[in-house]
This record gives sequence, C-alpha cells and structure tokens, in this order.
Amino acid sequence: MKKVAGFLIVLLLLLGLVAGCGSNETKNEASSKEATTTESASGGQKDEPVELVFWHGIESQENNQALTEAIEKFNESHPDIKVKAQSYGAQDQAIGKIQTALAGKNAPDLVWLAPAYTGQFAKAGVLAAAEDFINNDPGFNPDDIYKGLWDVSSYNGKKYTIPFEANNLAIFYNKKAFAEAGITEIPETWNQFLEAAKKLTVDKDGDGKIDQYGFQIPIGTNEWTVWTWQTYLWQAGGEFLTENNSTPAFNSKAGVDALQFWVDLVYKEKVANFSETDAGYKTDDFESGKIAMQIIGPWTLPQLKANKNVDFGVFFMPKKERFATNIGGENLFIFKSTPEREKAAWEFAKFIMSADFQVDWSIKTGYLPVSKSAVESGKYQEFLKKNEVVKVFVDQMEYGFARPSIPAYNAISVALGKEIEKALYQEKSAKESLDAAAKAAEKELKK
Repeated sequence: MKKVAGFLIVLLLLLGLVAGCGSNETKNEASSKEATTTESASGGQKDEPVELVFWHGIESQENNQALTEAIEKFNESHPDIKVKAQSYGAQDQAIGKIQTALAGKNAPDLVWLAPAYTGQFAKAGVLAAAEDFINNDPGFNPDDIYKGLWDVSSYNGKKYTIPFEANNLAIFYNKKAFAEAGITEIPETWNQFLEAAKKLTVDKDGDGKIDQYGFQIPIGTNEWTVWTWQTYLWQAGGEFLTENNSTPAFNSKAGVDALQFWVDLVYKEKVANFSETDAGYKTDDFESGKIAMQIIGPWTLPQLKANKNVDFGVFFMPKKERFATNIGGENLFIFKSTPEREKAAWEFAKFIMSADFQVDWSIKTGYLPVSKSAVESGKYQEFLKKNEVVKVFVDQMEYGFARPSIPAYNAISVALGKEIEKALYQEKSAKESLDAAAKAAEKELKK
C-alpha cells in the first residue's frame, strides 16, 4: 500500500517541523421523519427543524462530552436543523448494524466510521456522495482538506465520504516503569523494543507470576487487530495488496515476520500478554500498571491525562526495515434519504470540516486536524508547543500508510482477523494463517 505522501509532506511543511472507540445501541426512530409543520402560537404555520440521526462509536467519556458540546453548538446556530447523536457501540461491530438498518430502510442520516469502508458503501449505491455536494456549493473549498484524506475517502476517483478527524498509532509507555527498569533510551527498532519489553516484564511480589508485562498484543478477529498488525507488516517492508489493489501481498516473508514477531513476544520471549478479546484499544491494563507499553492512538489522551496515577509518554512505532504507522481517523458518511435531509447533512459536514470545529475538536480529543487552516491556526500551533505527546503523532504522519478504501476491504479484514487469531493461539503457523487469509482475499477481490 502506498504512503499517503501528499498529505504528509504538506502537513510537515505547515507545521514547520524538520524532525512532525461500549455504549447502548439506540433504535433509529428519527431517520425516517420528514420536516413537518405545526401551528405556531400566533395561529400560522411554522416549519419544524429537519431532524438528522447521527450514529457514532466514540467511547471515551471526555470525547463524548466534546462531541455533545459541538452538536449543541451546531444546533443552536442552525435552528432549521437538529442533529441527534446515537451510539452504535464499538466501531468494529458497526458494519452489521448499519447493513441491518439499510435493509430495514431505517438507516441513519450520518455515520462516523473509518474511511476504509467508503468503497463498500459507495459500490452499494447507498451514499450521498461528498463530491456532488461540493460541485453544487461554490462557497466550499475542498482544497483546505489534505489531499491524502480525500484520497482515502474516494471510490473510483470520486469523493464519497467526509474527513472528520485524523490519527495514527504509536506506542504509549509508562514513564515510572521505564525508570524502574533503568531504560533511558526510547526503543527505535524491533530488537531494542524486545530488550525493553524484557526489562519491563516483572514479578513484583515474588510469587512466580508476572505482575507487569512489557507489552500487550491485541487479540480478536475484528478490525482493530488487523489495523494494528498492518503497521508491523509495513515496518517489515511488506505491503497489504499489490500496486493495483488486485492481489493480496500480506502473506509475504515480511508478513510472516510481522505475525511471528507477535507470536514470539507472547510464547517464546514471554514479555507480552493478550488484550481483552476484540478490545485491544482499551487502556485499562495500561492505566492499572499491568502492562508497561501499549499500541494506541491520540484519541486516548484526554482519558489518560485525567488519570493522575499514570505518568505516560509516547514514542514512534519501532521499525524493522522502516518506520511505519497506520493512518486512521474517521469520516462522516452521508446516507441517501431525501434531498432536504441530505442538504441538511451537508451543512453539518461543512461544520465538521471548518477550522473552528477542527481546532477545538483536536485540542479536546487528541485527534489530528484534517484541514490546513486548522493546522495553520495560531491556537493549534500554541497547543502543539505545549503538548509534546501530540507532536509525536504529528511527526509520525510522515511515515503513515493507509488501508485501501475498496469494497472488498471489510471481507478481507474479517478473513485476515480470523487467521491472525489462529496464529496467536498457535492453532496454525504464521505462514499457514496468512496463506489461508490470502486465499480468501483473492476470492473477494475477484467479485
């Protein structure tokens, strides 16, 4: 998979840097409503606001509060529109819920979702394409959004979904644990990372059981595990698919090395444990001191900063052949409904892409801005100066890769997730697992 080079280079230039997701599912009752009229106090007719249902999978309490405040601000400034937020729970489980809602003709108007699913829904013909709105809105400047983010939001060369926020993956570490282990230099390579993990794996009370592991491997069959493992594939010099996205490439020697590295950390070196199944993004074990290092993203920063019992830092994903991280973030998907509701949804999308929203959202949540105007703003530049942890993620964008936004991606990820889990439970070798996943991926790519 190619690096999202355009976005990364521009981002670095702008910053002047030389060296820079359970909630309850709610029934979607409002999505089928049209704007209606009601008698006003004076006896005349008064238009009611267009109600839009917005599904999301934001699990952090702090980030949920930031979203609630932003939506309230939008609703106040747009009295003819009312956005109602509803959680679909964990993002890894969202696709099935969305498909069920679409089949029942009860789909939400807006969904917060990874851009990798753009191709799947665009091909199905259920999206109101962003490019159609842009072409009919001369006041909107799409060039303010980084080109790389538009690239992963497109299908067959057409922009379909709207960048909401950007992020990537890095290693969070416990500073106290590093100091106690005598680690004074940040690991930059897989070998250095392994040596650090050995020092950080400790039986603190002498009962023969490990109280603190050096690292945690995400396990489960869902997208989080696949998304995280992809970084190791790229670090080992591999690619996810071939150049034209026609053939799987992850079962290469680099892929085997990447998966075997995870297996060895658990079984051979015994310096890593497994996360809760399908919940490798949760930070409970890191915050409680059960693990000293964890792969996670900047959206966890508000939660971790609120915990005064953990002193943490962040460093680049270590390299084997090259530095690599996975560019993530979520997009806003506008599902087809009526012209009136779609137009209202576009107004909300423009609000999301505005510099004011992007700066405030990024500062409050730890996500990275999607627009040049937000990054260039004095407020965000001052924020970066005072927040070195966020700057690590900004700097690391230079080494970012991204998942292919093709219709087959979800099916490929499902197949790969199942096989990665088999390898991690030692039911198959790394090579056998990846070959089986590649065989399934070939079938999906030919559909």
